[in-house]
Amino acid sequence: MIYEITGDSDVLKDFFIRERTSEYICLTEDMPEKEARLKMALSTAGMFGTKPIRLSGFDKWKREERSSVETIIPAIDKNIDLYVEGKLSSKIQVQRVSLDLPRPWEEEKWSSHVMKIAGLAKIKISREAAAKLIERIGKKEYRILRELEKLSILSRDIDARTVEEFVDIDTDIEVESLAYSFLNNDKDFLSSARKSMIPFTYFSSVLLKIVLDLGSIIEIRRDSASVSWSEIKEMSTYTSISSARVARLVGYSFSNTKEDREDLSLKFTSEELRVFLVILQELDDSIKKGRTTPELAFFNLVGESLKRKVTLL
Repeated sequence: MIYEITGDSDVLKDFFIRERTSEYICLTEDMPEKEARLKMALSTAGMFGTKPIRLSGFDKWKREERSSVETIIPAIDKNIDLYVEGKLSSKIQVQRVSLDLPRPWEEEKWSSHVMKIAGLAKIKISREAAAKLIERIGKKEYRILRELEKLSILSRDIDARTVEEFVDIDTDIEVESLAYSFLNNDKDFLSSARKSMIPFTYFSSVLLKIVLDLGSIIEIRRDSASVSWSEIKEMSTYTSISSARVARLVGYSFSNTKEDREDLSLKFTSEELRVFLVILQELDDSIKKGRTTPELAFFNLVGESLKRKVTLL
């Protein structure tokens, strides 16, 4: 059987293949002489058994390599299973399977996705626990699977309390949340920074990237009217900033989210962002030269921003 497996859910692809075979020959995009390796695997199948073959990242193979595989496929023994991770010619008779990730903003579908992964791993997790897990570690499939496997040692039936007690908040998520807390003038910013124990230099690098992205959006923002999703996608294409981040910076809230977002592209001017960059550079230099500590740098950031009349209110 020839399987054409498309979609962006790598974990579901792994499970799809694992459910059908425990061992297989895998050819990846970075291997040299893939055509010769495939022919060798097919020619030795009769001698050593019909071991399945997986063509990983097939869409990223060179065009001539893909064409060569498509030429070989019709002659493959029907007893050999071939799993192709990518699109084949529509003329080839295959079983087509699409395994997709939910869109970044589809929170409920992401909870369902986590529950599906758990089910495939013979683990049970409540919807509330799945949502908590995403809040803490984000939407990285393999990280989700690893955490589920760790939690399953404690219990094969995972609830929200177990997630809260045993899963740490991912540092990347925590520091980005802290950066937005600062830009949104959250009154709990300083206490959150103190509790998080995030190094100021790390926080500064994340805030710097957000400020630079925000500056790029401000430059191309047409007016102060609400931004539509199609406009967000245009901005994303033009600036090479992910559509999810563009949406976050322009205050776009999806219908299925409860978060009330402020439009940061209207809150700040390009000049104010330039001042932010200067302040961040000065604070980094002060830390390196021992004139201030990383802990005090958070307080100095707020103080200097207010002192230089950057719009934080």
